[in-house]
Amino acid sequence: MPTVTLLGTAQDGGVPQVGCCCRRCMDVHMGKSEEQYPVSLGIKDDDGKYHIIEASRTLGRQLRLWAESTRSFGEEMPICGPIQSVTLTHLHLGHVDGVGLFGTEVMGCQQGSIRLISGKRVIEDLEKKNYLKPFTPEIINNGSKVALGAGVDLEFIRVPHREEECSETYGIIVRGKQKSIFFLPDHDTYDETLKFHAAKSIKEWLCSIEVDIALLDGTFFTVSEVAGRRKDVNGIPHPPIAESLEKLGMRNEEKDPEIYFIHINHTNPVLDNQSKRDEIHNLKWGLGEQGQSWVI
Repeated sequence: MPTVTLLGTAQDGGVPQVGCCCRRCMDVHMGKSEEQYPVSLGIKDDDGKYHIIEASRTLGRQLRLWAESTRSFGEEMPICGPIQSVTLTHLHLGHVDGVGLFGTEVMGCQQGSIRLISGKRVIEDLEKKNYLKPFTPEIINNGSKVALGAGVDLEFIRVPHREEECSETYGIIVRGKQKSIFFLPDHDTYDETLKFHAAKSIKEWLCSIEVDIALLDGTFFTVSEVAGRRKDVNGIPHPPIAESLEKLGMRNEEKDPEIYFIHINHTNPVLDNQSKRDEIHNLKWGLGEQGQSWVI
């Protein structure tokens, strides 16, 4: 059966974040806690072929994590196993800064050997940087449906996210034989996103797109984490977990999908504060963990 593996749970900068000396980042440097990679999904289709969503600069370590995770299914994946496709949600740094690794300087993939699936702006930007040699580009739009591999389809859902910079950002539904997983690492606010999709609540929206599991933007717990660091703290372009929990309320396990928060910034207390993690779990929602896998 197809499987999906969470290859990273952190915001674009990962943990530790470059240039940061906060306690959480220093704990990783000193070996007291594990490195957290930028968000990414690994998908194995029903023919045993491999696909990834997002390409970060930590791709090598994420492929090793993927190989280790597949052993729980009694399988072995070579650390440098062939990747059949790369899908990108948007143009921001941590989601695309590993695309160049497929080129001559590192993996040396053959010209046009890998499908690259994303929006027009992303494809055009990578073309300008001469990163497309290993890829065969496929441009998608809001509502596009793509047959990824045996037993796995992708569906693209446009969301508002820093439009002046990205031009377009997509959430991606991974539909398998048994389950569907919605991957939404970035968007601005639920007010804007729900309005864009004519939905009244998060639960209504997730129900309308028929997903069993949702991996949702949890960059910050509250905006107070970055108070004093950013001048635009009140207009921070991610929905805080505390606000999301207030909108979601308690999970009805018979009706509601599973939700796991991902894209966690190094400032977010859920990384090491059990009481904050409990706030999520007490409402019967979850926090994404690196290496977490689902049969779909």
